[in-house]
Amino acid sequence: MSIRSKLIIMSLVFLSIPSLLIGIIGYQSSTNSLNTLGSEGLQTNVRLTIEMIELLDKQVQAGTISLEDAQEEVKRAILGEKDENGHRPINSRLNLGEDGFIFIINSAGVELAHPNFEGVNVWDVITTDGVYSTKEIVKVADNGGGFVIYEWPLPSNPDLNVPKITYAEKEPHWNWIVCAGAYLPDFNAGANQLLYVLLITIGISMLIGVAIIFWFSRRLTKPILQVAQQAKFIASGNYTDETIEATSKDETGELVLNFNIMKENQKKAEDLIRQNEAFLQSVTTYMGEGIIVMDTEGRLTFMNPVAEQLLGWLEEDCLNQNIHDFIHRHEDGTPFPYKDCPSKKAQEKKKEYRIAEDWFMNKNGKLFPVSYVTSPLFENDKVTGSIMVFRDISKQKEDNQRIEYMAFHDELTQLPNLRYLKEKMDQEILKHQSLAFLIIDIDRFKHFNEALGHGYGDLILQLVARRLKEQVPSHVFVGRLTGDEFVIIYPEMDQEDELMAFCKQIQDHVNEPMQVKHLLLNVSVTIGGSLYPHHGEGGEELLRHANMALMEAVQQQVPFQMYKPSMDGKALDRLVLENDLYYALQKNELHLVYQPQIDIVSRKIQGLEVLLRWHHSKYGFISPAQFIPIAESTGLIIPIGEWVLRTACQQLKEWHDSGLSDLSVAVNLSSRQFFSQDLIDTVKGVLLETNLPPKNLELEITESMMMDMEYASKTLQDLKALGCNIAIDDFGTGYSSLSYLKYLPIDRLKIDRSFIMDLTENEQDDAIVTTILSMAHHLELDVIAEGVESLEQRDFLKKKECTHVQGYLYSPPLSPEAISQQWEQLLQKVKSI
Repeated sequence: MSIRSKLIIMSLVFLSIPSLLIGIIGYQSSTNSLNTLGSEGLQTNVRLTIEMIELLDKQVQAGTISLEDAQEEVKRAILGEKDENGHRPINSRLNLGEDGFIFIINSAGVELAHPNFEGVNVWDVITTDGVYSTKEIVKVADNGGGFVIYEWPLPSNPDLNVPKITYAEKEPHWNWIVCAGAYLPDFNAGANQLLYVLLITIGISMLIGVAIIFWFSRRLTKPILQVAQQAKFIASGNYTDETIEATSKDETGELVLNFNIMKENQKKAEDLIRQNEAFLQSVTTYMGEGIIVMDTEGRLTFMNPVAEQLLGWLEEDCLNQNIHDFIHRHEDGTPFPYKDCPSKKAQEKKKEYRIAEDWFMNKNGKLFPVSYVTSPLFENDKVTGSIMVFRDISKQKEDNQRIEYMAFHDELTQLPNLRYLKEKMDQEILKHQSLAFLIIDIDRFKHFNEALGHGYGDLILQLVARRLKEQVPSHVFVGRLTGDEFVIIYPEMDQEDELMAFCKQIQDHVNEPMQVKHLLLNVSVTIGGSLYPHHGEGGEELLRHANMALMEAVQQQVPFQMYKPSMDGKALDRLVLENDLYYALQKNELHLVYQPQIDIVSRKIQGLEVLLRWHHSKYGFISPAQFIPIAESTGLIIPIGEWVLRTACQQLKEWHDSGLSDLSVAVNLSSRQFFSQDLIDTVKGVLLETNLPPKNLELEITESMMMDMEYASKTLQDLKALGCNIAIDDFGTGYSSLSYLKYLPIDRLKIDRSFIMDLTENEQDDAIVTTILSMAHHLELDVIAEGVESLEQRDFLKKKECTHVQGYLYSPPLSPEAISQQWEQLLQKVKSI
C-alpha cells in the first residue's frame, strides 16, 4: 500500500474517528441534558401551577374570590381564554417546546383544561402504541406524581405520531391532576440539528480531505497533525487553542477550515449545554424551596441557596458531612435516628416519600416545622443517594392554628362555640363520673337589640361572658351557644342544692348593674340545668334537657329550673302551640277583652284597656303569658298586633256611635311593632279606616323601648303628630334611665301591679309608688295604677293624688258584649265604691 494511501487512510482515521466520537459524545450529552432539562421543566411547570392553585384556594377560603372564578383563572393562566368554538390556545410563554402545553384532568378522566378537548372524557382513549394514556396519567398522579411516555399526534401535524412525555401530579386542594406534556423531538431538536451539521461537516471534510491528500499529501502533514492534536483537546472539552491557520487554499486548507467550523459548532453546542445547566442552577436557586442532595451515607453533595438561608449552614461547610445529623430532629428537639429518616428509606425502598410535617434545626439551634419530598437519586439504574426538596411551614402552621381557633371559638366573646362543644363534650363526659350542664339565657336581650342596636347587644354579650368567666373555677367549661345563650359544663357536680347555689352566685354577679357606654343597664339571666348521668348519657341529650329546663324557667318566670322528665311533653306542647298560633287569626280563635279604667275623683269610666285572649279549639283558654312570648319570638306579634289595633278601634267607634263618645281605648304595642318601619303608616291607616278620633286612642309602650332615644323620640313624635296619646306601661320595672320622661312626648305613666300588690304592707312599695306619683306631678304627667283589688289600695292611691286606677276592685276584663250589656251596672258600681 502506498504512502499516499496510508496517509489518506490515516487522515481519514484522524478526521473521522475523533470527529465521530466528539459528535456522538456531544450529541448524547446534548440529548441527555436537554431531555433532563425538559423533564424538569415539565415538573417545574406543574408545581408552579399547583402553587398558583394553592394561592387562589386561600383566596377562595377567605371569601375574596369564588371557586369557579379561581378555577377559570388557572385555566386562562396555563392556556388562555376560550374561543367561540370552546378551544383554548397553547400558551407560547411556557418553555415546553413548540407543541407542548399544560392541561388538567380529574380522576375520572374528564379534561378540565385542554386546548381542544376541554370537558371531554378521555378515560378510554388508547394511543397508537397501545397505551391507555389517561389511565396511566391518573395512576402516576395518584402515586405521588411521575412521567408517562406514549405516542401522540403533533398538534402542528396531526398525521404524524411522535413520542410524547407527560408529567402528572395531583394537587391537594381541588383534587385536580395537573399535567405538562411535551414532544420528545422538541426536547432534542437542538442536538439533532447539531448532529446533522456535524455529520455533514464530517462528510464534506472527509471527501475534501481525500481529494486534497491524494494531490497534495506532502502539504497535508502539518495541518493534519494540528487537526489531530486539537481533536484530542476537543474530545476532552478543551477549546482554548487558537484556530488553525489555513496556509493554503488547497485540500489541506479546506480541511483546516472545515475542522475550525466543526470545532466552533461543537463549542456552541457545549455552550448551549452550559447555558441550560446555568438555567437549571437558576431554577434551583430561586424556586423558593430548599434542595438538599445526599449520597447513600447521608453525606451532603449539594445544597441550594434557599436551603442555606433556611438552615443557616453554607454548602461548603457541610460538604461530605452527614447533613441529617445537623438538622433532623423530633418536635421536642431530640435527635432523629438516621435509620428512620425518610431519605434513608427512599434509598432503600427506591420510592418517593412525602412528609407533611417534620422538624429541622438551623445552625443557631432553633427548631422550625418543615414539609418535604424526598426521592431516591438514580445513576445508571443504581441508587447513588437521595434528593430532598423542603420548605418552612411555620407560617402555614400559624395560619392553620389561627383558622382552627376561629372555627372553634366565638369571634365576639372569644369563648368556645357550639362547634367546639359538639366535638369535645362527649370526650369531656367520658373523663368524669358526673357533670352539670347549664344553659344561661340573657333576659329581654331581643329588646336591648331592638331598642339600642346590635352594637350595644354585642357589648352586653361580651360583658356577660366576662362575668361568667370571673365566677367559675378554671376547670369549668364556659362557652357560647347561639344568640344570647351561654353554656357552662361543671365537672364532678351532681347535687341539685350545690348547683342551685352556684347558679345563684352567677346570677347575683351577672345581675349587677352593667355600664354599657353611657347607659347603666339592669341585665339579668335565666338558667336551665341538667345533670349527668341522671338526665342523659350523651352531650346533645343533656344540652337538650338543659334547654327544656330553661324554657320552663322562662315560662314560670323563675331564675333557675332543673330538668324534669315531665318537661319533655311541655316542649312538645309549646311546639304544637307555636304551630297552631299561625292559624289562630284565620280560625277566629283570638279575641279581645276590655278592662275599665276609672277616674276615682269624678267616679267615671274614662277608658278601657284592650287585652288579648286565645281560646284554642282543642286546649281551651291559653294564658297570654304562654302564647305572647311565642308570638314575639316567631314574629307573629306583628300581624296579631295590627289585628288587635284595628279590632279595638272598630269596637270603640261602635261604642262612640252608640253614645259613649267620651270613652278612650288603650292598646299595647309590642317591641317588634314599635321598631317596625311601617308602624306610623299602620296606625294612621287604621284610624282613617275606622274613622276613630286619634285623641281617643292611647298607645302603651314599655320602658325598654326608650333605650334608643333617637329612634324612640322620632317615632313618638310621629305618633303624637297623628293625635294619639302615649302611655308607659309597667313603669318602674325596666329601663333604669329616666331622662326620657323629660325629652319624650309622654302623656301617662302606668304603675306596674307588682308595686300595688303589697302597697299597704310593704314600705318599699309605698316609697316607690310615692316617688313615682311625686315625679309625675312635677313633670305634669297623668298616672294610672293597675292591679287595684282592694279599697285600702284605692284609698292609699287617692290620698297620694293618683286619680286613675284599674283592677278587679271595679271590674275584671270583659268581652265587648258584656261591656255593652253591663255598662249601666258598671257605672253604678264605680259611683258606689
